[in-house]
Amino acid sequence: MKLKNILLVVLAVVMVMNISQAQNYKAPTIDASGKIADKEGNHIGTVTKEGVITDAMGMKIAYIDAEGSLVDAKTGKKLGKAAQNGNFISADAKTSDEGWIVSAPVNGICLVKDKKGNVIVEVHENYKQYGSCAIYSLTNHRDHNTVIDEKATMDAAYVCPMHPEVTSGKPGECSKCGMALVKKK
Repeated sequence: MKLKNILLVVLAVVMVMNISQAQNYKAPTIDASGKIADKEGNHIGTVTKEGVITDAMGMKIAYIDAEGSLVDAKTGKKLGKAAQNGNFISADAKTSDEGWIVSAPVNGICLVKDKKGNVIVEVHENYKQYGSCAIYSLTNHRDHNTVIDEKATMDAAYVCPMHPEVTSGKPGECSKCGMALVKKK
């Protein structure tokens, strides 16, 4: 009888630990009004129902064109494409499975996942089609660790000499000062 009680206690502890870990999980969010918040709840941008994406200061950084492509507002370069189902494929993707997948909504919320199944962002159903684009755009115009995991910056090959927190997987300009990113040592 004692063994049975001990096993029940161990099982209860394991269940409580799993539940508490699930409750502590946080991802960036896009709420019903289009406000984009980072993991800590800080406002980092906005997306409109028309697909215009702005940063926290209200500067337009990207938009969705008539063909469903995400376009950089500054350069006019196509960054990727949002499918009608809400999935997003980067313009740099080598294959169509390299994009982000948006789940079916549960309680009005869709989960955007990378190809490994990790949740990138929680998007309100109103912005399902533009949610992946918004996070992709903000990620590529802001300090990466405000939107994506810190481990993503470890894989980055380029960094700003003045702002080491600004990184990228490809050459480009610093989102803070405009300096050219240099190869990481």
